[in-house]
Amino acid sequence: MAAFRLPQPHPDAVRFVPFYVGINLIGGVHLPFFPAWLASVGFDPEATGLLMAVMGAVRVLTGPALGFVADAFHARRLAIIALMGMAALSYAGYAALPGAVFVILFSITSSAAFSAIGPLIEGVTLKTAMLHQFDYGRVRLFGSIAFIAMNFSSGVFLAQEGVGFFLPILIAAGTFAFAMSFVLPPEPVVQRAEDHVNGMWGEARKLARHPAFIVFVATAGVAQSCHAFYYGFGTLNWKALGYSADLIGFLWALGVIAEIVLFSFSNRVVARIGPVNLMMIGAATGLLRWTITAFSPPLWALIPVQCLHAGTFGAAHLGAMHFIARAVPHSLMATAQSIYAAITIGVFMAAGQFASGHLFADYGAFGYLLMTATSAVALGLSLLLGRLWNGAVLDLKS
Repeated sequence: MAAFRLPQPHPDAVRFVPFYVGINLIGGVHLPFFPAWLASVGFDPEATGLLMAVMGAVRVLTGPALGFVADAFHARRLAIIALMGMAALSYAGYAALPGAVFVILFSITSSAAFSAIGPLIEGVTLKTAMLHQFDYGRVRLFGSIAFIAMNFSSGVFLAQEGVGFFLPILIAAGTFAFAMSFVLPPEPVVQRAEDHVNGMWGEARKLARHPAFIVFVATAGVAQSCHAFYYGFGTLNWKALGYSADLIGFLWALGVIAEIVLFSFSNRVVARIGPVNLMMIGAATGLLRWTITAFSPPLWALIPVQCLHAGTFGAAHLGAMHFIARAVPHSLMATAQSIYAAITIGVFMAAGQFASGHLFADYGAFGYLLMTATSAVALGLSLLLGRLWNGAVLDLKS
């Protein structure tokens, strides 16, 4: 009798995993503890909100430009390596050149780098997953696991040793991610026509003006911006409520665990529900999650509410990624991903974080009610998107 063997993952799928781990190790410490570190070096809530808004606004210019260049010259892997090196050097710069001016400078350069790193790796992974028939979500979930591990362990460590150790952890994570960028699979060689760049520029302009793509970007951008208050001031709010750093790390990790469960079945979920319906679910979940969180529920109620992250982030993200994969020509995948990320982070998230700084300073946890309002807007836009898109690749020839 033949021995039973588990199906082997595709080699390219395996080669994406270390880099997803690396960038999520960065996110696992940066996202929850960067605001706390800024506070430790003298930034008040309004200044923190302003800096994070500027970091997001930078993405509006750098993300689409870098994404288009990577698409046009078919150099997505090379762009990821170069930009990851730029981000790692920026983190080292925080330690080498202390002071508010350099904090602002290196925050901007690292934000510019990540304006394209995320879109590029998501686009390349999705394109490769479709080519070789592996599950994008199951690659992506390794990043989520790394986020949890870093989030929880750094929370425990910083609770014991102090937020001053934030920088060594961030620098180590950035160095690891840069090293792992060299493990990414090479892109297939393609033949380009002489007027390839001009032709792509024309298609990119048509994509940016297409009604369905415009509504998609608005829908996905508003849906993800409902996390602005949470990302910027969730940790500080829980600290104000008396939660310890390790408990805060656990709460952040809990949301990502729920996200991992969803990503484990992503192909089946998307096939059954569809990209636009997933975006609707994400927005509807936000109405519930942020309204409850705004009223500082007791811990026993907050724990299940944190699991709604599977909807507000996970479902919305999967819906957005698969909309791009199905609606955008493959030659413009990184461009579309970069436009989406730039508008999401650079416009909607930046505006939300700027407003959140003032809201947290004046109203505390009630600032989450702004996130409830953005979820309501996202729900309305997702309904409109469902009417505009028929599920096919967008026509950019006419």
